[in-house]
Parts: sequence; structure tokens; C-alpha cells
Amino acid sequence: MVLTTLVFIPGLLSDSSVWQPIAEAAKALMPIHHADVTREASISSMASHILGEIEGDLIAIGHSMGGRVAMEMAHLAPARVRGLVLANTGYHPRRDGEDAKRQQMIDLGNRDMEALADQWLPPMLDPSRTDDRELLQRLKAMVLRAGPAVHERQIRALLDRPDAGAYMADLHCPILLIAARQDGWSPIAQHREIAKAVSDAELVIIENAGHFAPAECVEDVTNAVCDWLSRRFGGEMLEQRTIPDTPLFDRAGSIRGYKLNKMAMALGQPANREAFKANEEAFLDRFGLTADEKAAVMRRDWHEMVRLGGNLFFILKIAAVDPTPITQIGAAQAGMSHDDFLYERLGKKRNG
Repeated sequence: MVLTTLVFIPGLLSDSSVWQPIAEAAKALMPIHHADVTREASISSMASHILGEIEGDLIAIGHSMGGRVAMEMAHLAPARVRGLVLANTGYHPRRDGEDAKRQQMIDLGNRDMEALADQWLPPMLDPSRTDDRELLQRLKAMVLRAGPAVHERQIRALLDRPDAGAYMADLHCPILLIAARQDGWSPIAQHREIAKAVSDAELVIIENAGHFAPAECVEDVTNAVCDWLSRRFGGEMLEQRTIPDTPLFDRAGSIRGYKLNKMAMALGQPANREAFKANEEAFLDRFGLTADEKAAVMRRDWHEMVRLGGNLFFILKIAAVDPTPITQIGAAQAGMSHDDFLYERLGKKRNG
């Protein structure tokens, strides 16, 4: 069986480092692929090249220019693109006066990429982050890795970009739109316009982030992407990785386990982990868990948590509070002893 692939597409002067933390989290859900958009000279050719690299169906996850590439992929291959995640993205064709402004940036990059990075990056961020030296240095290093030739090629591709607005009404796959409160380049209003134009869209607004939201607010974007994937494709994800005698996490299970999964995701915050350790029952009551759900969590009964609708990717965050080997969790989730799980599922030698 060919599995559905999550394809992560970076934007202008960007590479896989923008999506890497989110991809690391999402690989627990589906196979992942990092796209390279540095070689082709047009948005359409970027889209065609990525489609040619992937076998079978895919979900395209694009940032900024990468979102335009993702939309073009869905336009070119609607039967294969099962869903879209569009972060900090636009859809308009070239605007009046854009050529001259873009040419100024090309000229600057050809003279001095470091100067271009210093001028281009700060306005891309939430103003409160422009003093974040670690973030700026990381993004600047990425820009310098791209270099002037890639910069010019991508700028010219953007100038000749397709008018996605002309075909958005024909995009019928589920779409997650991620906008950022302080993004002046791809404002929230623009994402609302996309949501109105397509048939099946959800909009998430990331606070305290600008145009580089996936790099500025990693945890918030990760939660948004993984929650959407789980709700919209949860049954398929578990079916792709199904193990005999293991409870299946389907769409009904996703709905049934919403509060359980929401509680588990909250443990991504240090303050919530401390509250959980201080008083587990009180913490679980915050989320309105049922008596059965509370009991399963407090017993660390992974098999029962999955049966009750827990998504293993989410509930694994409980193991961050009191670390548990992943193989032990797998054994419990499969209803096997740890030793039998290691032997039968992983091919390890039996103890003794």
C-alpha cells in the first residue's frame, strides 16, 4: 500500500529548517518529504517537480511562496492532493509596481546577500522578536545558504506567479489556513479571503508571530497542524500504520477523545506539566475528562486511552511528565507484555 505523504514546502530564501520541528512532530502521523524549491524557474514547474517526486497521494504543507506552490499542486493534480496547509500565504497575481520593488531586492542580493538578509528579515517578524538574536541569526544563515542565484530565480518565479484566485473555487480538498497576528506581508484578511473562496477551509490565527510563524511560534503551529491532521485524516493515518489487535483511531474516535487529546497537548507547556505533577486529578478536571478517561490516564493505561479516543501522538506527551520507554507504551497499546512486544513486533531476542 502506498501511504499518503506529508510534503513540507518552504518559501522564498527558505529551506527545510523552517518546517523541520513541525515535520519532526508530524512524522509520527504520516511519512514526510521535504521539498526543494531552489532549482525551478516558475511556481508551476516547482509544483510539477514535487508531484513527480512523490508516489501516490499527498498533503501539501506550504509556507509563504511554498503555499502558492502547494495550491498549484492541488490545481495540477486534484485527485492526488488530499489536503493543503497554507501558512502566511497569498493568492494574488503580480501587482502594479511590484516589478520595480522586486528588482531592487534582486540588485541588493546580487551585491551583498548579507545586507539583503539584514534588510529583509526584521520586517518579516513580529516586532517584539526583532531583538531575538538567536532567531535572526538562524534565519540569516538560511538566507545566506540560499545565495543570490536562488534569490533571483525565486523572485522572478513570484513575479510570474499564477493567479491562484482564478482557480481557488475549484479546490475541494480540506484546507488549513495559518495566519499570524503581526504578519504585514500576508495579513489575516488575505487568509479570510481564501477561506471564503474555497469549499472546505479552517483558519487558525497565531498570536505573537509575523510572516515566519512556523519559525517564530513552533509549538503553536505544530499544535495547529497536528490537530488538523488528526481530526481530518486521523482514521486514515492509523489505518496506514495499523497493527493487528491494536485499537483503530478513526474519525469517531477522534471526536470521542477530543478532551483527552486536548489535555495531553496542553502538557507541551512547562507550567501545565508542573500543574499535572502537582495534582493530576485536578489538572484532568480542568478539561472535563470522564471518570474512565481520568482513570486510564492516572493508571498510564495506554491501550485504554487509545480505546477511549486518544491519539497516540498526542497522549505520548504524558510520557514527558514521567518518562516511559516508547516500546513499553507500544506494548501496552497493543495489549502485549513488553517482552512479547520486543520479540514479536521488533524482532528482539527474548530476555534470558
